[in-house]
Amino acid sequence: MSEPNKKTPQSDETTILHLNKFTSEQPVSPLEESATIFIKKAAQETVQEAAARVVVPSAAGSLSAEEMLGAVAYCYAKGVFSSGDIERKMLQDAEFREALGGVVPDPKAIQRFRRLNRAAIQEVLERFYRRLRKQKPPTEVLPGARPPEPSPLKPGPASDATQGAPNPGESTSFFVKRKANDQLDKATFIDGMSQDN
Repeated sequence: MSEPNKKTPQSDETTILHLNKFTSEQPVSPLEESATIFIKKAAQETVQEAAARVVVPSAAGSLSAEEMLGAVAYCYAKGVFSSGDIERKMLQDAEFREALGGVVPDPKAIQRFRRLNRAAIQEVLERFYRRLRKQKPPTEVLPGARPPEPSPLKPGPASDATQGAPNPGESTSFFVKRKANDQLDKATFIDGMSQDN
């Protein structure tokens, strides 16, 4: 008889990530629209344009600054925040793991990368959320009509679609900064909680 509160090994594996695209040598086509490809391109641009150099800890293995920045930002955008979960996702992606010779960054290296490069990760996430905001037209409110009431958020973890959703009157600039900062704060908090246990 199984215990009711015990997690099955598959219960944590609901988010499918495509991390192998970050180590692929194929150039990024401007016509490709997937989140993975867009974040890869945003990471490349951020590394090229950043005022401060993106630092990859030596414990991160053979990942370049662009690859590590893209993979971490992509995980956050997909709702994978714990450094341990990011390591697990990297290990599960056979193509990604093979491109790195079987050595993926451990949770401590991922945490260190996040601390050293918070501004760069935030820039990649801001580019991503700005793109999403441009794709979704704001809800139109007819003159004299009341805007729709925001739905109350449920306690506990929520999906990216409900947590931190843009307010119709909120500027894009404010929204993308707030959303990216929230993602980084959540990752820091979750890693802090896992260290306390």
